[in-house]
This record gives sequence, structure tokens and C-alpha cells, in this order.
Amino acid sequence: MSNVKVGRTIAQKWEKQESESERLQNRKKAKGKKIVRVLSVLVILIGIGVVVAMNVFNWAEKRKKIEQETPSIVPTAQIIDESGAGVTKRMKEYVGTVEQDLADLGFTVDRAVLPSGKTREIDLFLKDYPYYFKLNIDRVAAVSAEDMKRMVTYLTEHDIHPSYVDVRVKGKAYYK
Repeated sequence: MSNVKVGRTIAQKWEKQESESERLQNRKKAKGKKIVRVLSVLVILIGIGVVVAMNVFNWAEKRKKIEQETPSIVPTAQIIDESGAGVTKRMKEYVGTVEQDLADLGFTVDRAVLPSGKTREIDLFLKDYPYYFKLNIDRVAAVSAEDMKRMVTYLTEHDIHPSYVDVRVKGKAYYK
């Protein structure tokens, strides 16, 4: 008999029920709490957004400052523009970088030609070699220089005399 609860009546349930005004007040409180939670989340998200924006802005400023402080690589070889589009800073820096990389490998750049109708191609002529190399400025300069060295070695060993060597494709070289 210990499980049976004695003394409960239906009237006690009715006494526990809320009146309509109490229910409306509780709804307003719940609605107010929900609005406070949503506003809190919005404030936190805005705060995070401001912090991220400040970091991105600072990063962009730092990058800009580094780019301004970093000396650009100026090529010593002549750059001939056959395309008529003009020699961009990026092309000059690429030719200068390839020139330095080739100098490290024991080669000297004679001249660079920007062929007509090509926007990303540079034809590079080395001193003491009758053929030229077709390069793509979207490739890493050091990789192109290394590919050029390998091709010079291969062509010399096999006594091949092409008119040009194409090293624009990663991991492949073609000659004609």
C-alpha cells in the first residue's frame, strides 16, 4: 500500500492549473527570453565577424607592406615584345627569376621574347645554344629552369639539334 497515494482529488489538479492571465504572462516571459537568446547569438556573431574582418584587413595590409618592401627581381636579359601587349611587371619578375635560377645551374640567358598571340608564353634564348625554350609564366620558375637543364643535358648527350624546346607542361618536354 505504500505505492498508493492517498488524498489526491480532482480539485487539486484544477488548483494547479494556470489562469489565462498567468499563461499570457508566462508566454511573454518565454518570448522575451527567446528574443534575448537570439540577440545574444547575433551580438556574438557580429563580434566574431568584426574580429575576422579586422584580421583579414590587417593581413591584407601586412601583405601589401611586404610586397612594397620586397625588392622586385629585375632581369638583365633583353625582353623583346612581339605581342604588342606590353611587358608586365609579372613577366619581368618571371624572366628575372628564371634568369637567376638558370645562373645557379650554370646557364646564361641571352634574351626573352614575348611571342605574338600568346599571353602567358615566353620564349627564352640561352647563350651558346642555337635553340630556344618555350616557357609558361604560370609555372614555377625554378621548375622550368630545372626542366631546361635536363633537356639541354639530354639533347647534348644524344647529339640532337632542335629548333626549339617546349617545357610549358609539367613533367614533360617536347622539341622540334
